[in-house]
Amino acid sequence: MISAGVRYMFFSVLFFSVMQVIVKYLNHVPVFQIILFRTLISMGICLFMLTRQKVSPWGNNKMLLVLRGVFGVLALSCFFYSLQHTPLGPAITIVNIKPFLILVLGFLLLKEKVLPIQWVLFIVSFCGILLIKGFDTTISFLELGTLLGAAFFAAIAHTIVRKLKDSDHPLVIIFYFTLITFPIAFPIAMLHWVELSLLDWVLLLSVGIVTHFGQFFLTKAYQQGAIASVSLVYYLGIVFALMFGYLFFDEMFDWIVILGITLIVGSILLNVLFVQRAKSKRTN
Repeated sequence: MISAGVRYMFFSVLFFSVMQVIVKYLNHVPVFQIILFRTLISMGICLFMLTRQKVSPWGNNKMLLVLRGVFGVLALSCFFYSLQHTPLGPAITIVNIKPFLILVLGFLLLKEKVLPIQWVLFIVSFCGILLIKGFDTTISFLELGTLLGAAFFAAIAHTIVRKLKDSDHPLVIIFYFTLITFPIAFPIAMLHWVELSLLDWVLLLSVGIVTHFGQFFLTKAYQQGAIASVSLVYYLGIVFALMFGYLFFDEMFDWIVILGITLIVGSILLNVLFVQRAKSKRTN
């Protein structure tokens, strides 16, 4: 039987994949204008649902909630910029090296144990990034750096969400994210505001709605599911990105770029499996 965490993650991946397609299509709209709409809609939905469920929006672990919001807005800004300027498949693939960034941060800052095979897989995934950058001429060094920044900030935000699983409601975590994002996005969006067509308005509203539910299901998945099985489902997003990039944006890649994507995806999945095996041995 499929666990609740896996089901939540599947729906999260699906909603986020739709969001990515819309943001890429809206490449004529400034990033922070899109973020502002996404924030306002998500904030409204959160407050409505929290009120109905009679849950205080202010949470318990306020310091971690604020930090999750700060790193979340940094990740979102880098990610939306990357979506608008980078082919969808490689962008989503590179951003999803988050597990290796968490691994390195844990080793350097927390002195956590790392399996030798994990270092090998990290090197293999990095080689995959070099292949993509070296043979996909549409990706500049600025765009690669922005993608890695999005992955780094998202890795920290996801780690904080795991820390909050026993203290705060998923909607409270998302509400704090919008609370931190709004005062940052609003003035920047006003400075670079562009006129919108009716279709733009509809798509911007859709970004807010699908992103909110993607974030909600992601939070529920990390709070209720085993990290190994949930993470495996998360990487279906790369498959969706490649498929949607081909269907909607005519994205096609040389075999070397495909090899780079394969190296990254394979390394990520093997890392999850080796970590799961190591944990099983420790508990037996």
